[in-house]
Amino acid sequence: MISYRSGYAGLYVHFPYCIHKCSYCDFYSIGIGKNNTPDQKTLFNNYKKEFELRLSLDPTILDYSFDTIFIGGGTPSLANLDMLSELIAYIKSKLKFTENTEFTMEMNPEDISPEKLSSMHKIDVNRVNAGIQSFNKDLLATLDRYNDEEKYSQVLNHLSSSKIKRFGIDLIYGVPGQSLEMFLSDLNKSLDARVTHISLYSLTVEKGTEYAKQLKKKQAKPPNEELQLEILQTLPDLLAAKGYSQYEVSNYCKDEEESRHNLKYWTMEKYLALGPGAHGFTDKGRYFNHRSIDKYLGGEFGLAYESPVYLDELALCLFRLFIPFDLKSFFVLIPGKKEKLEELIYTWVKSGLCEYTDGIFQWKKHAVMRLDELILAISEV
Repeated sequence: MISYRSGYAGLYVHFPYCIHKCSYCDFYSIGIGKNNTPDQKTLFNNYKKEFELRLSLDPTILDYSFDTIFIGGGTPSLANLDMLSELIAYIKSKLKFTENTEFTMEMNPEDISPEKLSSMHKIDVNRVNAGIQSFNKDLLATLDRYNDEEKYSQVLNHLSSSKIKRFGIDLIYGVPGQSLEMFLSDLNKSLDARVTHISLYSLTVEKGTEYAKQLKKKQAKPPNEELQLEILQTLPDLLAAKGYSQYEVSNYCKDEEESRHNLKYWTMEKYLALGPGAHGFTDKGRYFNHRSIDKYLGGEFGLAYESPVYLDELALCLFRLFIPFDLKSFFVLIPGKKEKLEELIYTWVKSGLCEYTDGIFQWKKHAVMRLDELILAISEV
């Protein structure tokens, strides 16, 4: 597969509520315990209000062709499915969507059941991503992650027997107290269930999170960087032998099972985003909603649009891809930078870090160990 700028747009909806806000999580979310999710009616009404506002601010959205929908969070599997279905139908009545639209829902293991998956299939969800992180209860406790051990044990069975045939999982590595054997146990358990997509993230310290605050006070242990390095080196060959390709630094999949929606972020495609804390990218520019449920429910949406700095974004997004991509289709975004960027790329070719032929670029797998350094060089072109 060679990645091009497809010209198709995506829709993202951010559902902010979750049972428990994990200490390491940097996404905008609100822990509400096991209580009923508050005031979903107002939230869904305001999704519609924001949608209409975005159309009025940038009518070119009406000309887009959309081929992905992604419901993220938070924990979207807590959302009222009737309200969600009605919202998507409303948006589809106004915009153009392809027949083969990818419709992804993020889920937490506690919400995954045959009944829930069946209900989601009925509203046309055709891809599920489960935020498992680990099956080890001690590691989940270290991550300050709510979990139901009995439900965790059934997650993969429920996913593999569902009518939704495209399903992926998230796992975290480098957790304090985690060993390579613990991580491989989680990974092999997932592979045995024939997941079609795997996101494998190293635990990081994000500024402003509870985990960062605990580290500063020496109330928590830092990520295990030695283990992270070992796993990062091991994964490409290990997963290739199991039939999974690394298409982005942290993402692996079976053939043709890439997250088409997430690829839009890495290849600078347009996407319309709704919800508190959400950020979108349209012809008018990039916009950001307040990270505040109170402001969102009160009808306050981000009105400022910013022009993207494409060279920086290419460095931070496009060059995270490990599949070959057509760089020629991106040069139009960085006028005057083509020659200098290609000069840099040819130094990498000579160093055995990548391949570059007729405008098609691809990292060699070992380049992942130096990726941060290499990406920084791009932004300085």
